[in-house]
Parts: sequence; structure tokens; C-alpha cells
Amino acid sequence: GIGTGQLYLAGDGRLMHWDIFNQHLFSGYGATNYEYRTVDSSLQQGFAVRAQTGEQVVVRSLDIRGFPGVRFAGEYPIGYVEYQDSTVPVAVTLEAFSPFVPLNAADSALPATVMHFTVKNTSQKAVDVTLAGWLENGVGRISADVLFGVRSNRVIQSEGLTMILGSAHPSEPPKELREPVVLADFESDGYRDWTIEGEAFGKGPAGGTLEGQQEVLGFAGKGLVNTFLGGDRSQGKLVSPPFMINRSFLTFLLGGGEHPGETCVNLVVDGQVVRTATGKNQEKLDQQNWNVRDLAGKEGRIEIVDRHADGWGHINVDQIELRDVSLLPVEGPFESQIDFGTMGLALLDTTDVLTSSSLPPGTWPDALFTENGLAADNELEKPFGTPLCGALGKQFHLEPGQQQQVTFSVVWCFPNRPERGNFYATRFSDAVAVAEYLAQQFDRLAGQTRSWHQTWYDSTLPHWLLDRLFSTTSTLATSTCQWWKNGRFWAWEGVGCCHGTCAHVWNYEHTMARLFPELERTVREMQDFNPQAGFDEKTGAIRFRGEDWEIWAGDSQGGTVLKAYREHQVSADDAFLRRNWPRIRKTLEFLIQQDGNADGLIEGSQHNTYDIDFFGSNTMVGSLYLAALRAAEEMAEELGEKDFAATCRQIYERGREETVKQLFNGEYFVQKVDLAKYPKHQYANGCLADQLFGQGWAHQVGIGYVYPRETIQAALKSIWIYNWAPDIGPQNEAHPPQRWFARPGEAGLFTCTWPKGKHLGPESVLYRDEVWTGIEYQVAGNLVWDGMLTEALAICRGVHERYHPSKHNPFNEIECGDHYARGMASYGVFLALCGFEYHGPKGHLGFSPRMTPDDFRAAFTAAEGWGTFAQSREPGKQINRLDLKWGHLNVRTIALELPEGAIARSVAITAAGNPVEGELQQEGCRVVITLNEPLVVQAGDMLETRLITG
Repeated sequence: GIGTGQLYLAGDGRLMHWDIFNQHLFSGYGATNYEYRTVDSSLQQGFAVRAQTGEQVVVRSLDIRGFPGVRFAGEYPIGYVEYQDSTVPVAVTLEAFSPFVPLNAADSALPATVMHFTVKNTSQKAVDVTLAGWLENGVGRISADVLFGVRSNRVIQSEGLTMILGSAHPSEPPKELREPVVLADFESDGYRDWTIEGEAFGKGPAGGTLEGQQEVLGFAGKGLVNTFLGGDRSQGKLVSPPFMINRSFLTFLLGGGEHPGETCVNLVVDGQVVRTATGKNQEKLDQQNWNVRDLAGKEGRIEIVDRHADGWGHINVDQIELRDVSLLPVEGPFESQIDFGTMGLALLDTTDVLTSSSLPPGTWPDALFTENGLAADNELEKPFGTPLCGALGKQFHLEPGQQQQVTFSVVWCFPNRPERGNFYATRFSDAVAVAEYLAQQFDRLAGQTRSWHQTWYDSTLPHWLLDRLFSTTSTLATSTCQWWKNGRFWAWEGVGCCHGTCAHVWNYEHTMARLFPELERTVREMQDFNPQAGFDEKTGAIRFRGEDWEIWAGDSQGGTVLKAYREHQVSADDAFLRRNWPRIRKTLEFLIQQDGNADGLIEGSQHNTYDIDFFGSNTMVGSLYLAALRAAEEMAEELGEKDFAATCRQIYERGREETVKQLFNGEYFVQKVDLAKYPKHQYANGCLADQLFGQGWAHQVGIGYVYPRETIQAALKSIWIYNWAPDIGPQNEAHPPQRWFARPGEAGLFTCTWPKGKHLGPESVLYRDEVWTGIEYQVAGNLVWDGMLTEALAICRGVHERYHPSKHNPFNEIECGDHYARGMASYGVFLALCGFEYHGPKGHLGFSPRMTPDDFRAAFTAAEGWGTFAQSREPGKQINRLDLKWGHLNVRTIALELPEGAIARSVAITAAGNPVEGELQQEGCRVVITLNEPLVVQAGDMLETRLITG
């Protein structure tokens, strides 16, 4: 759910990447993110099926080991997995999701993942089946490396629900502490009895920072392991002699590269890697602690591995010890720790249910089932460091062809997000309460989730495009996003990277604003326009990262005005606008002050999303400024402030004229800058992909063209010609990017190129040679609005191919960190394809499909309802239908588009089959129908218009 942590559904149906414990997991600044990476699966979890036909028993795990031919389809918010094998008498399908209901943020933010199985007897004989799942108790997962405690599992039953609830409590540490066992301090000339492989380790420990290396800090004494010998290309392995594990913790200092399995420290027991850790792409060594109580009495070895030859392909290690207590600092009792709480596995059933609070050690699923039920031991509590797994199962009988549905859910409640708390914990006291709510509301929650999924995919748009444009919505359910206890939505740029719901990154995002507008409004009201967070009451400047930040940005300042107008439009009434108008106006007035002479051009310092400052007039910031003026004009008109509206219009008109005169070179818009005075980070006569950012915004909020249409179309054509590459290889060979987000052979859109002169090189626009999906979607949406459909689809397809699952997680678009927020610009492309316009307080909505307009169907969301819009055309007739699936919709005016040259002769309107009266107006191809009386369309109703044309 939104803001509840991050949990992956793997391609074979396992749950992985258990980032639900309120940790700050930094996912990287980007340089190493665009590569194939494995995902943490250390928390033990899974499902298995036991099928018995007569004396024959088949047991299979529901994953790629049990079903090598497993098939997966990810259609967010639902993932589908199929398990079928001719040697198994049953076929199993999984439908996995967290409840997702647009416009209902609370029910889309449940700390729960539903695993809904269907088991079908595909044999010719009756089958007795047990479908079971197991889950490790992960409470105290981080604290176990520091504190002493005990985990416990217990069975809970309530109406329609059986559950294994996991919890934990503290225990006393040893009263007498033994001296630590120093396994290695690397203070000698050589490695003594450690075994050396390869060249990376040299003949002995390093004395600190090596040649060409950033300063190495945080090591103990004078020596350490440092494999930057000769740079990152050297590789090797260093292996310790065997030692007895006779303390509770194994501690060491670690820095260097973050490449699991390639730059790492491993603990090997019985030939298996049982613990592993990597650096964090930094030279500083940090303290690491492994709880090894479960390995007491066993023999182990330490492996220090360097098998990575590219960036950060080295590792720093020092001071390896066995200790009775952890060296990591801890503040407060266990009950105050971030991983304190409850979690569990629930089965939405109470009949023929099997339970095991504690599974015995063994290989699952082989050791999971007994002849009569589930395996169990008598230890319902186990100390930190010893895994405690519980299990639930459902027994049933299937005749040939029969099928049975079984619904599990993984639930959790960890309230202690540092300083801020979690919103979900204001609704649920523990994981039991989550499970009970889910069980009581399951039919509604599952039904509405499936209804939205069907609504989204029941479209005439290509299936791959629907996948691509909605896949980024999943970012809301990753650790990029948080929903705090006080109701405020807050986010990183990417997972754990760059704080503060950064206003110029979130300038690109349209997904949350349209699907969950109440959350988007909290960002405006609790951050952007809040003097205790982002708003400077004295000046009107927006501190674009909120608290503890002093900088305003030229792009986000104008973008915030536009976002405010959008949030007003996606509201049911004008209360949001009236509450926030004084600060919205002041935000724009701050930009007008930067303009100085009110000519519609800003020439001073303009910080922006490239982490640099532009100087001189440009249209990246300028188009946002002009669009903000138009948006403010519209808002002022609605509130009766005609003088301010006139001022906005006057500056806008002058700016529109001056921009074309000064910045349009006949093909695209350039930057007017004195490179002698400002030689760094400018683009001058370059072709910037974001040069029409404000125009895309203007289309989104229905305020028309900020520059003459012919200049917009010419500039878009230039961006396509000069910035798009079907193969980024040659350009990046000539001008290597700072970070790679596309590989040679892949297509992409470059941030900036210089077709009219020499490439300005490393001192010019930061990130100029990179490919960002957020910019690509921004440009693609703009292209769609102006009829360049093929080009827009090519850009989207380029993203889709780069994130093909054979290469990357297709739901993780990367920039500065995983699940980067800018990628949620994708929803803007969808809105453009629909030609969607909406103004909730006015009861206005409109559609102008850009793709297959003669036969078009797609989803739409409004302020209080969502459903399907459809358009069909026949000679002399156009039929449009709004089929409302959820909530309600207030309608006063409807805007539609007719084919070129068609004239509307008459209109017939019906709502839920009843006639509705309205008036018809036409200007060019655009038709506006004004209803005689406001209409409220309810879920299940259809609003239909039939236009007779001639």
C-alpha cells in the first residue's frame, strides 16, 4: 500500500525485498543503478502445495524451483502467476495485490499484500490438497543486530480469519561480557595465514588511501584491506583461516562498492554463504554487525571478495571481531525502535485450516507437510538471531475439474517511522487489526481493485502502452514515498535518495495528482504553502525541499503555481483554492519580482532540476513562468480579483512576444546568456529537451498555448530530430554521460544537444548526455498534444524496451535512486492521449482522443469518481459514453471534438437512460455541451451524448 514500505512480488510469486521496517535504505545516486541487480530475499517466506491422489503424494513449492515453467504477468496493481506442470495433478494460479482504489487513499494504503490462489484439479482423479504458506517473524529485524530480545508467534482466530501473529519483546543481555576475539586487525605487513587470490589485495594491508582514490576514512589503526590497488579493475578474494563462532555478534568495519556478490564480505559456514554485506559506494568505513547466535559452535570463514572491475569496484575492510555485544549504538528501549511492531500471515478462512506457530528446522517445503497436517515444534519463542517461522494451510478435496480459492495475506504494523510515524498506524493498532479489516472488507476492496484494473486495461490503447504508462504508479507503494502520521505525504526523489518531496522533480509527476488528489493536496498545503516547511512568508519563495532548506528554484516556483491550479481543478469545490490563494498569489508575485521589468522574461539566477543555476532568459524556466501567469489569471478570475488577473495577462502577453523575438531561432528555443560571464552549466544555443516544459503543463490544466502554436510545433520537431536517438551508443561514445540510464543499442532522448554548434562539453548543462524517463514522458506528452503521435509512441516504446524484464525490473525506472518519482510523468502521456480536460468545481470535463478517435476507450478519473470514457464515430454520427464505475461525478459542461470539417446539427443526451436537456456550441472542431441543470452521475450509471453531424 501507499506509504507502507516496499515489498516486491517476484516473477515466480515469492515476496522479496522486505523494506517494511522504517529503515532509510539509500538506493544510490544513479551511477551504478542501471545494471542488473539481485533483490534481497533473506526473510524466509513462501507457499507450497501438497496434492494426494490415492497413495501418490506430490509436494511442490510455488516458485521457480517447484514449477520451472512458472509464468508471470504484471499489470499494476495486480500481478498474476501461473504454476502448471503435467506431473502435478493440480494447476495453481496466483492473483497478488494490495488493495488499490483510486480516489480512496486510505484503503489504498493498507500494510497488506493479498495472495489469492485458485487451485484446479487438472487430473482425472479426485485429489486431496493442502495449500500452505510460511512466514518468518521479522519483528526486530534491524534491532537484532544490536539488542537482545525474543520473538514469539501465536495463533489468532476471529470472524473469517485465522492468523499467525508475530511479535517480539526485549530480553536481558549477558551480565558478564567476555573479551572480544579479534579475527583480524590488518596491522601486520602481510595477511599472515589468510589465503590470497588475484591481484586486488596486494601482498599485505594498505596504509590508508591509495593512489587515485578518494580519501579513505573510518578505519582503525594504521592498516586495512583496500582493493583499490591500481584502481577498480583489479580483482581477487581474501579468505580467513577457519574459526569457531563463540560469541553473539561478528563485527567489522566496511566501505567501498555496493555490488552484492562482487564487492562484499561473506561469512561462510558449511560451505554456504550465511551472511553477506557490501559497502555503500563510499570510501568511509562504517560499523557492521551480524547476529550469529544461531551459528554458535559452528566453524566459519570470512571471505572478502572483489569481483567487480567498473565503478566502485573495490572494497575496504578492517577490524573483524567476535563479540558478546554489538558495537552499533542504540538509543531508547526496544519498544521505541523502528522495527518494533507486529506482522503475520493471515488466511481468510476458519474451516479446515492447519496452523504451525513454529516450524522445525529443515528444507521447505519438504519439511513443511506431514501426513496429517503441518510440521511443528514446541518452541513458540526464539531469541534474536534464531529464525522463527510460522505456517498456515488450507485443506480441501477436489473432484476432477473442480477448483478452490484460498486467500492469504501478509500484514504488518510498524508504527515507529523516525520522528514522523506512519499514517496507517493511526488506523490500526497492530497487524491483527489490519488483517481483521481486510477480512471484513475483502469483497469490497478486492472488487474495487479488480474493477479499476479492468477499467484501465479495457482500452483501445495498446496493451504495452497501458503497461508502461501505469507501471510507474507502483512508485507510490515503494520506499520512495511516505505517508506520515499527521496526514502529510512526503517523498524522496528515489528510494532513500534526495529528500523533501523535491518540488522540481515532482513537477513532472501527474500520477498521484489524478489518482489520489487528496494526497497531492497535502504536499501543497503541508509543505509548499506551509511557512513551517516550504513557504517563505516574507518573500513568497518556495523552499523546494521543504524544511531545513533555503533554496528556491526557478522551475519549481512556477511549477508550484501550476500544481496549485491542477489541485484546484481536481477538487470537488473551490475550498482548496480559497484556503491557499493568498500564498499561491504570493508565490507568483515572487517570480514577477525576479522578472523585474515585467517583460515576461527572467534573466537572473534560476536554480533548476539539473542541480545547477541557469542565467539569462530561457524557456525551460520561462515557459513555466508564463504558464503560471496564465494559471494565476484563471484562478484570480474565479475569485473575482480582476485587477490581478489583468496584471498576469499583461505580463504573459509581453513575455510571449519577447520570448519568440529573443529566443526562437527558427527551429527551437535557445538560452540568451553571456557565456563569458557565466561559462559554466549553461546551454546557450543548445536544444534542451525540457525547453517546452511549461507548455506541457499548460495543456494539462487547459490554458492553451503559451507561445504561438507554430513555434511550439517547430520546437517539438527539433527536439525529436536533435535529441532522440534510436541508438544512444554513438552520441554517448562521443560524449560519455555522467550516469548511464540507457546502454549502447538502446533508444533514448538526450537531455541536451548542440545541433547548431560545438557541444559545450563537461562545463555545460549537468546531466546533458543522460537519458531520463521523466523528461522523455514530459516530451512525449507534449508531442501527443500537438499531433506528433508516432514520435511520442516511439519515445514511450524506447522506455518500454529499456525496461524489458530480461534487462531490468520493469516497475523500477531509475534516475537518482530506485523507483524515481520523475517517472510518474508517464500519466501525463495518458492524459494527452485522451485529450482530457477537467475542472471539478465548474463541473466540466472534456475529451479529445488523439489515437484511434473513431473507436476510442480509456479510463478517466475525476474529483469524486472514475470510470470509462468511450467514443465511436459513424457517418453523420458521434457517440460518447461516460460509464461511471466508482463514486459520483458532477457534470455541467462536456467538451468533445468532432472530425475535421464536421458540423454538429443536434445532440441527444441521456443519463442512466433518462433524457437530459442541454445546449450545443461549436468552435472549429470543438463542441461544448452545457446542461440546463447540473447533473450528478452515480456509480453504475452511464452518461451518453449522441451528436448528429453534417
